[in-house]
Amino acid sequence: MTLLRAHANKRRREARAKSVRSGPESPPVTGAHTTNLENSIRVQAKYNLELDLKESNRITRAGDWLLESGIQEISGGVSRYRRTDLGVNLPISTEITGYALSGLCLAFEESGASRFLEAAKRAADFLIAEAWQDELKTMPFELGSTGRYSYFFDCGIIARGLLWLYRITQSEIYLNYAQQTGVAMERDFRALSGFHPIVLLPCKSPAPYEIWWSRMPGAFQLKAALAWLDLSLETGDAAFRDSYEKMLSFSLRRYRETLDNEVDETKKMDRLHAWAYFLEGLRPVIDRKEVAETFSSALAEAESLRDRIAPQFLRSDVCAQLLRLRLLSGGQPAATEVERIENFQYASNDKHLDGGFAFGSRYGELTPHVNPVSTVFSMQALSYARRATEGSLDHADWRRLI
Repeated sequence: MTLLRAHANKRRREARAKSVRSGPESPPVTGAHTTNLENSIRVQAKYNLELDLKESNRITRAGDWLLESGIQEISGGVSRYRRTDLGVNLPISTEITGYALSGLCLAFEESGASRFLEAAKRAADFLIAEAWQDELKTMPFELGSTGRYSYFFDCGIIARGLLWLYRITQSEIYLNYAQQTGVAMERDFRALSGFHPIVLLPCKSPAPYEIWWSRMPGAFQLKAALAWLDLSLETGDAAFRDSYEKMLSFSLRRYRETLDNEVDETKKMDRLHAWAYFLEGLRPVIDRKEVAETFSSALAEAESLRDRIAPQFLRSDVCAQLLRLRLLSGGQPAATEVERIENFQYASNDKHLDGGFAFGSRYGELTPHVNPVSTVFSMQALSYARRATEGSLDHADWRRLI
């Protein structure tokens, strides 16, 4: 651990000594020249969509929000979200740091800008040098007094972020800690049916289940189980694949509970977030007949329910998740879907806001939260939309699905 902390401390000193931002990339030059009004009207809708989809500057601005808003602290850890009404960030979360790590890897691959890669390394170094509890061989929910819990889901998100950075850097330390985290998921959370969502630390006894989707075993955990499948490809260890298959079987049996256990339709917007996690977890095995049929019907059901609830309550992450899934299924982005996501992005002189994405809206008004998870999901949804329009989206690329 001494070497790891020294490694992380060196990165912090470098971050203080110079800015990691090299300046915003210039937006792509686009244009549509028409010679008469009739032709202009005919192509206007198509042109507007293409123009919006080519605005990769939106993705860069979102990445820069992760770097410059203060949501990522000098330690590399990332706050759960910012309260825009109070002007404060919530404490660092290991799960959100894992999500931001993946988002920064995406921003680096999209732009080639080294500042995103350096920020991704700082996030990863925080996770392995400061957050990881070596004596317990696990990742806590948060540091300090709230670190008395470990979440199955969080561990999977963190492991996937570390694996993404490993594929970019080929640094074995990231693979090593991803593997240890994957082992902890199977060892510490195993239940008679499925996997416990939360264990207490240091005893690792399961936390009592509660009537809330993230506090009881559920199909949403299949998204985190993608870490096992990813690890099986990197390490050749078939035990990781077996764990994914166990979670898959459980999820296919139980996924209906995600929506059916909530009777308040407005509150089902939160459940759609978990429902989409389940659908994301199905992507690697979408070629199986049962999976494909379940995926198709469940995605259509989710889109319909989202549109019905949206006037009262709409989450940006749900919009981004469903658009990504539709595009990965071979669909094309509608202008309204892209615009709906773009409308959640802040444009502001306040660096704490500019480029970030709001959590959601209630009755047309943005909620007072600018959120890292909403931001990285929306970044990727806009990237997928552009690539789908260009015909360059890899529909089988589940490993980079944040």
